[in-house]
Amino acid sequence: MTRPTNLLNNRKIDTAKPKADEQGNLTDNKLQDGNGLYLLVKVSGSKLWRFNYYKPLTKKRTEMSLGAYPDVSLAQARELRNQYRSLLAQDIDPNEHRQSIKQSKIDEINNTYEAIAWAWFEYRQTKKNFSDNYKKDVASLIKRCLLPHFGSLPITQITAPMALKAFKQYQDEGTLEKLKRTIQKHNEIMTFALHRDLITFNPTANISKEFDSPTVEHFKTIQPEDLPEFMYTLNHAQINLRTRYLILWQLLTMTRPNEAAKARYEDIDEQNRLWTIPAENMKRGIAHKITLSRQAMALLREIKKLSSGKTYLFPNVKYPQTHVNTQTANAAIKRMGYQGKLVAHGLRSIASTYLNEKGYNSELIEVALSHMNSDRIKAAYDRGERLEQRFKLLQVWADFVEECSQGALPQYHLKIAV
Repeated sequence: MTRPTNLLNNRKIDTAKPKADEQGNLTDNKLQDGNGLYLLVKVSGSKLWRFNYYKPLTKKRTEMSLGAYPDVSLAQARELRNQYRSLLAQDIDPNEHRQSIKQSKIDEINNTYEAIAWAWFEYRQTKKNFSDNYKKDVASLIKRCLLPHFGSLPITQITAPMALKAFKQYQDEGTLEKLKRTIQKHNEIMTFALHRDLITFNPTANISKEFDSPTVEHFKTIQPEDLPEFMYTLNHAQINLRTRYLILWQLLTMTRPNEAAKARYEDIDEQNRLWTIPAENMKRGIAHKITLSRQAMALLREIKKLSSGKTYLFPNVKYPQTHVNTQTANAAIKRMGYQGKLVAHGLRSIASTYLNEKGYNSELIEVALSHMNSDRIKAAYDRGERLEQRFKLLQVWADFVEECSQGALPQYHLKIAV
């Protein structure tokens, strides 16, 4: 293409207007700048840059838009033209090249760490062990601990040194449990991407080895031989009767504090002596059945006297339509003089220790405690809930609790015996 001697300039462009045909009708006006570049002045008044060229393979004439003036200046339009002519010299179609760049940018956006993190999150919700509470925790962790470091980056650009730098702050802060959970969730996201061919390998797979492991801190508890003293203290404690029943209910059913506090009458089958805790109240998001001993059933009758007609066994005093605070039992145990010695969650450990020392099947005990902490225990649970054996197990435990209560204060029967 020959380059015209009368090139465009800003004044010509600014004053350019559509042209009139022989009948006086306005039509679009093309102002050439040479080498395929021209300005199309529309009847509507808009001014659009166009680049006209021959396609490398077919040699057919075509054109592509370079944008509108003045958003794209004359100098910028000429620079684009020069770039595209350079591509044509290499037999590269500039329009196809531009489309491939656009697509790569779209792919880059879709493959950002943030996009894939939320895709993993949606996928994770379809699997087991993902209760509503756990879901909220994971979503919060993604937002607080992962996206600020990696969110806008293409997941292919995540490197081990980058992760080391990002996660180091949690070790420096001493929040090792938070560090452990953050790395776990990060690598679950990376594995999700790897399995979908979004990355060829996970460079951070072993990143946890670079950091300290959190020290396992077990819940404060007491030994089974100390239970009589605790029962004596509980029987004499200046606490609300409903709170005393809450502690006893948790103790007899071997449940977690929040599971006991959220117990509902509709979930209890008195005829079959079964309490089914719904999945949303369980740590792992799986409904769990509790077999009720004779003592637990007797305690339930006493609880009914205080909360009959309510939804919850232990309703909140101020807001009876909801349950008691999940920390109520903990606070009461602390006030009883057990601060630093025993927490409400530790009541489960007393039962576990006692039953294991008595030689009962450890897998059965773990199932009763809803501990899905190994494939072996999961398999034991999946083989059937083993309710008949668990009835015997929790009855043995309840008999021991009653024995401890009577031994501490013979004349007071705790109202839990049949």
